[in-house]
Amino acid sequence: MADPAAQQEPPPAPNDEKPAVLIIGGLGYVGRFLALYIHRNSLASEVRLVDKVLPQLAWLAPEFSEACSQDKFMQADASREQSLSKIFTRANGQEFTYVFNCGGETRYSQDESVYKVRSLDMALILGRECARRKISAFIEFGTGMVYKSPSSSTISQGGCVESSALKPWLKMAKYKLQSEEGLAKLEKEMGLRYAVLRLAHVYGEYDVGFLARGLCLARVYQSKGDEMKWLWGKELRVNTVHVEDVCSAAWKAAEWCARVGAEDSEVKSGGRVFNIVDKGDTSQQLLATLISSTFHIPTGFQNTLVSAFARFNLDHVVDDVNEDILQPWADLLKAKAISRPGPINPFMEKELIKDCDLCLNAGRAGRVLGWEPGKETERLNEGWVEKVVKSYERMGWWP
Repeated sequence: MADPAAQQEPPPAPNDEKPAVLIIGGLGYVGRFLALYIHRNSLASEVRLVDKVLPQLAWLAPEFSEACSQDKFMQADASREQSLSKIFTRANGQEFTYVFNCGGETRYSQDESVYKVRSLDMALILGRECARRKISAFIEFGTGMVYKSPSSSTISQGGCVESSALKPWLKMAKYKLQSEEGLAKLEKEMGLRYAVLRLAHVYGEYDVGFLARGLCLARVYQSKGDEMKWLWGKELRVNTVHVEDVCSAAWKAAEWCARVGAEDSEVKSGGRVFNIVDKGDTSQQLLATLISSTFHIPTGFQNTLVSAFARFNLDHVVDDVNEDILQPWADLLKAKAISRPGPINPFMEKELIKDCDLCLNAGRAGRVLGWEPGKETERLNEGWVEKVVKSYERMGWWP
């Protein structure tokens, strides 16, 4: 039998030897989970969370109380250059080691100027400041929606790789890609050490994004006793990644940035961009199956004729869907006496209903960063759908 002492983990590094971490958008969905990941794993000597939103207004669940405590929080707008000195200055006069940009505009269907100011401009302002201060790692969170919708052969081979053809299909993605291009220039001009994570649809407990809309829609269809039907085909890829895996990938990327320079062979051959996605190859068919089994409702797909009509009349289709679902959702909230609705709802955005495959290959992240999704989160399943719904129930958001 092996000596138990020999199997023990090495003692953690002294606190002052751990990196000091700055999280921009620290109370956003990814930001708060990143703070929790760092807190639970005792990874940092100091954490500062910067956000425009106060903690009291951020819908924080109880488990975030320590990781996102008031003493770690600074209210500031990182898109304003005059805020940078306040944001980056530490009490001990030293620089932060890692900076994570979890900020930017995450709402869909906004005016292009909103994405320019809140996503593109902010990423470049922060990147420039990190380069000037010679910070070891700047991590930018991008999106996998920058790729041209892949062919069937690309999908069968595992999805888009980082060198695949680019054709952003959301306004948000257009400016995320411009952010990547701007950061690459800062690397050449100022020596910025950075990495970009192109994410699949992020989900997890307290989700407020893509999956949340689907679950809220399912709750409405459940209450009406109707079949829930999807546009396009069942094979359409809507790849996913659990938020905890996004956090572990971000930390791996920061460690990688801190140890490699511009002349590293992987940087020269493959750049500083990594796809982050789970192993489940999530499709509309899988989502339909999970929703059917969780909510006990029939699910299906519109026929080719209806999908063809929708492709050319998407505004009308989306308006009709919202007209049918928003009042029943309001009635469900009223029946449950939910007077302060949470940050989830079934409102459909035209930009979200795209006949484009989100299908990513994370092989490079595994090979270069040593990142893999966790065993329990490597694919979206019914258990995770139920956990997300239960998290809404705990917060008093779910009717």
